[in-house]
Amino acid sequence: MAVSVQQGIWDTVLETTKTAQDQNVDPLMWAIQLGSTLNSAGVSLPSTELAHLLVSHICWENNLPITWKFLDKALTVRIAPPILVLAPLYQGHSKSTAAPCSI
Repeated sequence: MAVSVQQGIWDTVLETTKTAQDQNVDPLMWAIQLGSTLNSAGVSLPSTELAHLLVSHICWENNLPITWKFLDKALTVRIAPPILVLAPLYQGHSKSTAAPCSI
């Protein structure tokens, strides 16, 4: 049951992010709402899972300026740990020059 609840929160995070992206929501407002949602769900912040989800969302599906702004605000309000965001970005960049997500 805990696994499905945890999966549910990450589905919610992804849906919130996609909706905010589509509606061009202010990245700071998105980050504040997301932090509140994660706190309410009992997710420990900063969240390694959030870092991985955001990097995957940006690099593999939505390499758009607003998603990079969302990532920046997630780091600014400390809901995602910087080192865990930078590590996968660096790994993806160093593995291939044709990586879908470049820094």
